[in-house]
This record gives sequence, C-alpha cells and structure tokens, in this order.
Amino acid sequence: MEEREARDGAVRVGMIWGGIGGVVGFLVSLLGSLVGILAAGFVGFSCGRRAAEAGRRTGALSGLVGGAVAAPAYVLGSAAGALVAVRGIGATRLAATLSEMLGTRVTPDEAWLFFLLSLVLAAFLQAVILILASTAAGAWAKR
Repeated sequence: MEEREARDGAVRVGMIWGGIGGVVGFLVSLLGSLVGILAAGFVGFSCGRRAAEAGRRTGALSGLVGGAVAAPAYVLGSAAGALVAVRGIGATRLAATLSEMLGTRVTPDEAWLFFLLSLVLAAFLQAVILILASTAAGAWAKR
C-alpha cells in the first residue's frame, strides 16, 4: 500500500510539473530549441525533488516516475514554442540563413524539413535530460 501511495504522489507531482513545464517549455523555446534543452534540466530537477518529497519510498524511483510523467507535456510545449518561433521567421528566411551557413542553395521546403528533423532530435534530448535530471534530483533529495 505504501508503494502505491508513493507512486501516486510522484505521478501527481509529475502531472503538475508537466503542466508547468509545458508552459515554461513553450516560452523558452520561442528563443530556440537549445534554450528548451537547457530549461528541461531545470524543470526535471524541480520535478524530481518535489516527487521525492511527495513519495515515501525511494527518491530515485519517485523522481523517475515524476519525470516520465512530466516529459511528454514539456516536450509538446517546447515543440509548439519552437514552431511558433520559426513560423514567425518564415521558411524563406530560414532557407536563406541555411544557404549562407552551408555555402549551398537550400530551398524553403528543404529548410522546413531540416527544421522538423532538428525539432525531433531536440524533443528526444529534452525528454532524456528532463527524466535524468528528475531521477538524479529525486535520489539526491532522499539523501
């Protein structure tokens, strides 16, 4: 019974921090996906620490559960923020910037495809960093 209560507390904390993280991820990703990746560590740390305090069992397990619950909401918010930012810039301007950087002609469709691929990579990195930071913070909070 205690294990279930510990898990329920971590899930509740993960849901709360998922909502907070989604908003934070949206706002910081307006500046770029790299900022969203950095912010994922801070959100994960806060989530894991609070999940460990809410749970009665092991801190790392509570942090892992809380981070796993919070990660999808954070990633969706972050991806939405990055999409809004790039749509504001425009595919033509993005293609021109990529063409200058790479020294070859990049069409707007290719630039949009590159952006979407980078968004998938950033989302994966954000989820991994958030969950790892949450697990580490949960383990650290129980010490």
